[in-house]
Amino acid sequence: MPPILTLTTDFGQNDPFVGIMKGVILNIAPTAQIVDLTHQIEPQNITQAAQIIKSASSWFPKGTVHLAVVDPGVGGPRRPIAVRAGKHYLVGPDNGIFSATIDSKSKTYELTEKKYFLKPLSSTFHGRDLFAPAAAWIAKGIPLTKMGRPVENPVILKLPQPTMKNGKLEGEIIHIDRFGNLTSNISAGLLQETFRNFEQLKISIGKKQTYGPVTRYNQCETGEIAGIINSWDHLEIFCREGNAARKLKCRAGAKVTVATH
Repeated sequence: MPPILTLTTDFGQNDPFVGIMKGVILNIAPTAQIVDLTHQIEPQNITQAAQIIKSASSWFPKGTVHLAVVDPGVGGPRRPIAVRAGKHYLVGPDNGIFSATIDSKSKTYELTEKKYFLKPLSSTFHGRDLFAPAAAWIAKGIPLTKMGRPVENPVILKLPQPTMKNGKLEGEIIHIDRFGNLTSNISAGLLQETFRNFEQLKISIGKKQTYGPVTRYNQCETGEIAGIINSWDHLEIFCREGNAARKLKCRAGAKVTVATH
């Protein structure tokens, strides 16, 4: 099976940066299958990238290399790392981007062997000169032990977690998709643990109160806002045939509260 590499960046689609990284990968691993997870991470939003990688990585075959470049510290002292996490590999900056994916069993290495980088190494485009070639060599089978030294303390961000306050479950929006659907950090499992009547909850976001979670988008009227459990298995606030983010004037980080009626 050809090696699989996924790409997650905040580079967008208007510049050639993503295409250049793919060219570097294909020069080293010409049979690689490259999958774009997203290049629409908000600029420098490491937390958002961490959540996206967590939600998507488990769907890929064993041995997939997940390359992520959201790197506001490029050219600075932050370490470049590669991680063996379960059945997958992760490659990117040591800035917390893999916080939601790394666990106590993961093996992390600082990428120090320069023979696996491009030369000269730019101070502004490590995605091209460092991370893309390293990921390609890993996909070709180079062991992490040959690419650098072990790291015992990778950066782990304190990602936002739901909390209980006065009988209400409080979380926040962690992702907004192109349809304007608002994914929260409140999982279906947590809702089931917290509330007996899972399908009759009051959901508040900003000054708006709605209900749910419904089981299908078409269970409410056109233009109506409601909650649903989405494909991430998390509570999502949506607007049927509309844009909930725009209608609610909502951004990532907005607070979400769930309570019984």
